[in-house]
Amino acid sequence: MQTLTENQILERIQNRTPFNARLRDGSLHIRVDEYLPVVCTALHGGSRLHSDSLQRLAVDDKARLQLEDRGSDWLIELMPIALCVQDSRIDYDLSLPANRCVRNEINDTALWHKPVTKTMRHRGQERHQRIYRILDALLWVIEEDHSHAVLFDVHSCPFEEMKDGHSKIHIATEDVDSEQWSPLIKRLQSRLGEIELPNLDNRVSLGERNHGGGYTSSHIAEHHSNTLTIPFEIQKVFLDLDSGAPFPLVVDALRHGLHDALLETTADASRTLPGPSLHRNDLMPTELPPEVLLVDRELKKLARGLETLLYINPINMPVEQRRFFKHQGRKAPNFRYRQLKIDPYAHREKLYRLPVDSIREPALRQLYRQVIDALAERIDMLVSIGTDSFLYNSLRYYGEPTAGELANARFLLHAADRAEELNGQQLSSKEMIPQFQQLAKEWGLKCKVELSDRLIAAAMVNNGRKALLVRRSAKVSPVELQALAHHELGVHMTTSLNAKQQPLEVFSLGLPNNTHTQEGLAIFSEYRSGNLTLKRLKSLALRVIAVDLMIRYGDFCRTWRTIVEDYGTEPEEAFRVCTRVHRGGGFTKDHLYLSGFRDAYQLHKTRDITGLFIGKTSFEFLDLIDDLLARGLLTPPTYLPVCLNAPGNSAPEIDYLVSCIR
Repeated sequence: MQTLTENQILERIQNRTPFNARLRDGSLHIRVDEYLPVVCTALHGGSRLHSDSLQRLAVDDKARLQLEDRGSDWLIELMPIALCVQDSRIDYDLSLPANRCVRNEINDTALWHKPVTKTMRHRGQERHQRIYRILDALLWVIEEDHSHAVLFDVHSCPFEEMKDGHSKIHIATEDVDSEQWSPLIKRLQSRLGEIELPNLDNRVSLGERNHGGGYTSSHIAEHHSNTLTIPFEIQKVFLDLDSGAPFPLVVDALRHGLHDALLETTADASRTLPGPSLHRNDLMPTELPPEVLLVDRELKKLARGLETLLYINPINMPVEQRRFFKHQGRKAPNFRYRQLKIDPYAHREKLYRLPVDSIREPALRQLYRQVIDALAERIDMLVSIGTDSFLYNSLRYYGEPTAGELANARFLLHAADRAEELNGQQLSSKEMIPQFQQLAKEWGLKCKVELSDRLIAAAMVNNGRKALLVRRSAKVSPVELQALAHHELGVHMTTSLNAKQQPLEVFSLGLPNNTHTQEGLAIFSEYRSGNLTLKRLKSLALRVIAVDLMIRYGDFCRTWRTIVEDYGTEPEEAFRVCTRVHRGGGFTKDHLYLSGFRDAYQLHKTRDITGLFIGKTSFEFLDLIDDLLARGLLTPPTYLPVCLNAPGNSAPEIDYLVSCIR
């Protein structure tokens, strides 16, 4: 942050230069990210008192906390333009004219045990006038550029006004033209009321100011005819009543909620004020902020070496499979795993040291917080591979099947087999390779196709190497090969290649819950292309059942016997299913395929899902992705599954079964 004189600040404003500065006398912090028609002020958000004021002060710390506007500057930290006064309103009150700004009392509480000196009065009036000069200059420039501005004047209410049942946010409407702006204020009231405060009810009221003043509104009305001023007060529910320290979760909720509500309201106001009409996206950054790029770059470095499947796939599976069948399924395999190549504790510490709070766009800040939490949970899972703690960590990361998902699985497993899927042609892995290569070429995907001896699945995409790996022992039917192609190449490879084109590495690393989404999209691609078989649906259902059995009993042999005897699964296939869910000590990922497919299928019926293919995304972030794409901050996907625009036809019974998945 720079320290500037008043003239230097005015010069930057006149030149439309973004800046983040403190006024040389320390009275004001002003930040302008972009010269947009929305300004937020926190008059006396700070609590600074000059030394001679402190010597005369007649109120104790507790009373000061009640009387001051403390903390309101924290709440507007995410806004594109914020003007925050660091001095206490006890020293001088910007809600009053300059000739009355140095007060003797507030709310009938005497402030001084000695009379106010001429120096104190002069200093307060001088700072009052300086701050309004800067505010005026800022608004004139914005009005010149946009023909209008909206000023949100944010205050925090004294503690004594906090009573049970009272509103947490109060919009002071006495200085707002009710006839012209009543619908806008009602919408603002509704938006502010949607802010969810931790452990607090949130009510928003309208009416007169709670603690006097009003000079800001009258000053703006006199000097800026095309600026709408909306003052509002927030009760100090975000402060500890004894120490004055913030409650971080409440502050965070208010910051994020105010950001969205005030930008939406500004866009609404632009349709009535002079100048062009705006949408919310017009008030958002048009370039990725440098602090986002910094966090993203550092996150990529820390995410190296955290590939889950690399560590969780047993390195001795063929040997243990032979031993398992030698003992006729009565002795559980003793799997071994690779050694972890990172220091998990140092890694986790570095993750949480990333400067995520420097990101001022709420949605992106929250996105990176969730990504970091997910990576920390993944580290916990990797550290515990082969121990009793692994199942617990897997449940934290991937969850477990719900009752509804188990019902879907049992429903599918009871469907009668389709004769056309039985005893058909089987292609070996060597026969599969050229066909995958040809399809990749036809779909414009530049990637390798290779055999592997280390896979449990029939095929898998290696994102880092841009390679489709095929299990050497795999055998599939021609339809299953097409399904694998649409699954692995059509989704996993396309999202890998698209992710490489994004300005943010986080879409290569994977968003939280991306497994659920990516596997769901991949199964949907099988279905949409007309290649989803009943055998495949039953395989996904069987995984859900196997995960549930593993969680309930933790017994590899019991899971294997159940899916062989109760569900008629071939012994070797049952071994692979059991290995998938028991590896590491209990891996619950496999229940996500069926529920992910259900969610992808339902979502596609209601909206465009193209944005999900820009990388390793998640359903829950689709709105944010679409928003970032609309603002030009992300690259639209170059590669898309061919079945999105050229769907195939499925058998009627497959369509029926899919439609029944709830």
